[in-house]
Amino acid sequence: MKNNICAVVVTYNRIKLLKECIDSLRKQTKNLDGIIVVNNNSNDGTKEWLALQNDISALHQENLGGAGGFFNGINSAYNKGYNWIWCMDDDCLPETDALEKLFCTEYKTNVLLNSVVVDKTNPKNLTFGLNDAVNKKFYKYFDEIKNINLINTANLFNGTLIHKNVIENVGLPNPKFFIYGDDYEYFLRIKKSNTAIFTVTASVVKHPPQRHIYFGKWKFFYRINHFNLLGVKYFPRNISAIWYFYEEFTFRRLLKTYFYDLIGILIIQKNISFFIQYIYSISKAPAFIKELKTGNNSLG
Repeated sequence: MKNNICAVVVTYNRIKLLKECIDSLRKQTKNLDGIIVVNNNSNDGTKEWLALQNDISALHQENLGGAGGFFNGINSAYNKGYNWIWCMDDDCLPETDALEKLFCTEYKTNVLLNSVVVDKTNPKNLTFGLNDAVNKKFYKYFDEIKNINLINTANLFNGTLIHKNVIENVGLPNPKFFIYGDDYEYFLRIKKSNTAIFTVTASVVKHPPQRHIYFGKWKFFYRINHFNLLGVKYFPRNISAIWYFYEEFTFRRLLKTYFYDLIGILIIQKNISFFIQYIYSISKAPAFIKELKTGNNSLG
């Protein structure tokens, strides 16, 4: 039972992607000991399909976003006694040996190990990019990193393997973030605790591509998924809170994030309503920060 492993998948109204994700988990060369799917009140047949699966423990809840999904999913796996918890969204597609490759590292306890996340349509590209703070590089292509493991960088909840000791040390993802930024806050909290964090590039997870554009010499990942009603409602508020609690996310980075997001909304989407909602979300940040400070949320 030393390395008993449970996968936690959070889903919302994407049954086709969920089925593909579960199929990839079932085909892993290193067997899982359990699979937990957190269903955020999907109405596309997800609940009925899960009821037919004998190897899945389903948690059905109101839509609490990705943050609430991983909060409850990881908590459930931890309480069931699993030593390792492998976390991913329903649009992740791990290669068949992805889990096995994570366990090929020398780090066995008190560690977070992440698969490298590549573009599902063009695996030469990294879906989100990876920031190498040690060497001060930003990697965009898989060939740049495929022979090395990256320290203190990871795309959380996309093939993220967490040892139970980490959870005991830093707590669970913060459900108050609801969506957008919860993964980054959890990453910074874990990093601040001096937990070992590695992206294991031999372990590959495929993920739908993200759009990106260039502004002069700056590469900007245009987070089109942020620029919807939920994105403009939660992301500016959440990223502002991250700046407040974590020195690593500087005020300059915060302003740059605001600037590029607002450019994307105005120039690419041409959506004045989203622009106004984004500004309004920033104005909600002080109250949200106060709520986080007074709550028991394990923030740094």
